[in-house]
Amino acid sequence: MIKRINKALSCFIALMLLSGCWDSVNIEERGFIVGMAIDVAEEGKSDGNYQLILTNQFAVPSGLGTPSQSGGGGGKSFMNLSASGTSIYDIAQNLANQTNKMPFFEHLKLIIVSEEVLAIPELFANVLDVFIRNRDTRRGIKVIVSKGKAMDILNVQPDTEKLPARYIDRILENSMRKTGEMKPVRIGDIHEYLLSKSSFVLSEVTADDKKITFEGGAVYKGVSKSIIGNLDLEEMLGFELITGQEVQGPVVINYKEHLTAYSIMKSKSKITIDADRPDNIDINVTIQMEGEIQETFGTVILEDPKVIQELEEEISEKVKAITNQVIDKAQKELEADIFGFADKLEKFHYDTWKKVKKDWERGENYFSESNVKVTVKAEVRTDGVVDKSKE
Repeated sequence: MIKRINKALSCFIALMLLSGCWDSVNIEERGFIVGMAIDVAEEGKSDGNYQLILTNQFAVPSGLGTPSQSGGGGGKSFMNLSASGTSIYDIAQNLANQTNKMPFFEHLKLIIVSEEVLAIPELFANVLDVFIRNRDTRRGIKVIVSKGKAMDILNVQPDTEKLPARYIDRILENSMRKTGEMKPVRIGDIHEYLLSKSSFVLSEVTADDKKITFEGGAVYKGVSKSIIGNLDLEEMLGFELITGQEVQGPVVINYKEHLTAYSIMKSKSKITIDADRPDNIDINVTIQMEGEIQETFGTVILEDPKVIQELEEEISEKVKAITNQVIDKAQKELEADIFGFADKLEKFHYDTWKKVKKDWERGENYFSESNVKVTVKAEVRTDGVVDKSKE
């Protein structure tokens, strides 16, 4: 009797294991969404709400080919579908009805938002709400800003990549690892910024038929809930050095009236605050850099320790000027703490922070009245291969 029960139980378990997943979807029936773009429609506001355009980029597997096919498959490798409406979720459902495949968001790499969306107070937070709330949305999805129409960015078709969204994603990843130029903000970070009403910077791009171009950064002010200005490329370098991001890139100086290019290999920053009195807050930023000389014009004897010391001083002064420029712009023009000084103040000087937090970026505007001092120390670790022909 016991043997019969055991056999019956074994058969039941086997049937359960072999039955498969009840909610499975064949891969051929999935619509793989790899990129999204959000724009404001030309008609603008309707019934008190803004008309938006959502563009989804679907990967077409037959056009991508296989690893063994060097030229890829035949036909187009992606399909862009757009629809308009006032709710991102409602538009997404509308787009789902335009294709015979079930939308699948697990491969979503990138969301591009037009500058026009960020310029309208609260609209940026509203359009991202559906992504933040959705439990299936990955927190690591990158968000960038387009200077023109966001949907145009998803139409760029480079020669080296079949999927525009994947091309942009790889450029962003390469920049973060090697050049440090473009720093896309991820949805998880934006969620934290919006909750704390903090100001932040989003990388901004433009595109033509074949490539995207990094234009600088769009500054989103937390208390205004909208974009309030932009940082150019040099100001972005200063911003990233102050905030301690991994910066790797060139600093060009004129040493003894000759162009010299210094490449930053490593950098770090330290921020300390003296805030005994709310009306006299001192913020000290110390930046340390290591790098090498990549290029010199004219006759520069790099083997001379005195020359190296002079170069280090020139580079430090150039970087100090760049960082002071972006600090001055943030304090006087934008009145936005994009550097996270408020976080340091709250963490290490909480009593003072309680007195100034309501007027940090508005009213008394204690951020703009703070005294910010920058100290830069650049080190030349190697001078490269010395060209004796220049002597």
